Amino acid sequence: MQQELPEVTLLSDARGERPENAAGIGAFWYEPEVWTLPLSPTARVLYAGLCSYLGHGQINYRDLRSAVKGRRDEEIAEAFEELVQHGLLVPTEGISPGVAAYSVRSVREFED
Repeated sequence: MQQELPEVTLLSDARGERPENAAGIGAFWYEPEVWTLPLSPTARVLYAGLCSYLGHGQINYRDLRSAVKGRRDEEIAEAFEELVQHGLLVPTEGISPGVAAYSVRSVREFED
């Protein structure tokens, strides 16, 4: 079954304050603890990639595919579902068809 990814994914930051050990620069950071969570490698890379685009408030399809190089759309969609399942992404209201929206939560919010 072919899974279509949206052309644009809107992102809002619900992680709280930037921790001292954050990786990245300025508003473009992620929590390195993501690499120790019991998530698939694709979900870990996707989470870090989404965090790096939070400062922009969105990620487009091309940049999303670039963030998780070598993965099929189906694998990326499964990684989104995995992050939602564990509470790291919370779906929010999109503005139109073809646009997804998520609130990105801190790795401290991880739900087993």
